[in-house]
Amino acid sequence: MNLLRVMIFDQSPSIRALLRRTIGDSQNMACIGSHPTSILLEKGADLESVDALVIGLDRDDAGSWPVMAAHLDHSAIPIVILSPLRDRDQAPPGWPEHGVFLEKPTSPNGWKVLCSTLVSALEEMSNGNSGLADSDRRIPVGVESGLDLIAVGGSAGGPDATGEMLKSVGTALEKTAVVIVQHISVGFESEYVQWLRRILPWSDVDVAKDGELLSSGRVLVAGPGAHLTISEGAVIRFDRESPPNHGHMPSVDHLFQSIAYSKPEGSAGVLLSGMGNDGVEGLLSLQRAGCLTLVQDQATSVVFGMPGAAIKRGAATIVQPPTALGTVLKNHIEGRRIQ
Repeated sequence: MNLLRVMIFDQSPSIRALLRRTIGDSQNMACIGSHPTSILLEKGADLESVDALVIGLDRDDAGSWPVMAAHLDHSAIPIVILSPLRDRDQAPPGWPEHGVFLEKPTSPNGWKVLCSTLVSALEEMSNGNSGLADSDRRIPVGVESGLDLIAVGGSAGGPDATGEMLKSVGTALEKTAVVIVQHISVGFESEYVQWLRRILPWSDVDVAKDGELLSSGRVLVAGPGAHLTISEGAVIRFDRESPPNHGHMPSVDHLFQSIAYSKPEGSAGVLLSGMGNDGVEGLLSLQRAGCLTLVQDQATSVVFGMPGAAIKRGAATIVQPPTALGTVLKNHIEGRRIQ
C-alpha cells in the first residue's frame, strides 16, 4: 500500500513535532517534510512529491495569510488548514477551495482531539476520497454559530448526563429543538419523559411521533420499536424496516446519519455515557457534514464506551462534562430557527 506523503507547515517547533508524531504513528501515511510557515511566505514550497499538506496558521500573522494562499492557489493538492478562527465562515480569504479547515486548539485536550480528527481527515484522502475538500465535506473542529436542532444519544449513564446537560442549557432550550435516542428498557420511556418534564419545566417534553415536525422549545424522546430519523423539512420519520444497529432499535447512528444527510445546517450531535459503539459513525457523519459534535468526558461517564470510541474515531469536536457541554450549546443557540 502506498503511503500518503504529508508535508507540515507551522511556525511553532513544538506543534510541528506533535504533528510529525501524529502522522508518523499512522500506518497509512508518512511525514516527508516539516517547515515553518515563513517558508510559504518567502518562496512557497516544492510540492512535487507531496500528496497532502497540513498548514498551521497563527492569528498574529493574519496579514500574511493571503500571501501563503497565493503560493498554493495553483496546486490541487488537498490541504488541511489549522485555523485560529473559531467560525469556519471566517476562513482566511483567498484560500483554495480544496482546503479543509480545522480549528487550531488552545488546550492540551483540544490538541488530542484535533490529532485524532486530523488523522481521520488525511486517511480519507489516502483512500482517494478527494471529495473531502468540497465545501459540504469540511471538517471543522470549531463551533457552529446558531443551533436549531440538538440530537442526543446515550446508553448506560445517559439519562443523568442528558438531564445535567439540558439543565445547563436552561431556558435557551425554548429557541431550539432537541431529539433524544436513549437506550432504555421498553416501557420506561414514559417515566423518562416524566422525569425530564420535572427538571426542564421550561420545555415541552414528549415521546416523538411519526410525521411530527420539529419545533423550537420541544424535547422529543425516541420510543421503542423503530429507528427515529429526521427527513428533509425537519420531519420525524420512523424506520421499522431496518434491523437493529449494534443491537439497538432505536439507534443513535440512524438519528445522527439522517441529520447529516437531510439537515446538517444548524444542527449539533451529542454522544453521552454508554456501552458499545452505537452513535460513533453517525457522529463522524455529522462532523463531516459541518456540524458541531460534542462528547462526554471520561471522568464523568458511567461507561466510557461510546464517548471513548467517538474520540478515538476522530468524531468529537468538544469533550467536556455534561454541564460544560450544556454551556457550549447554550452559547450557540442563536440565529437559526426551525419554522
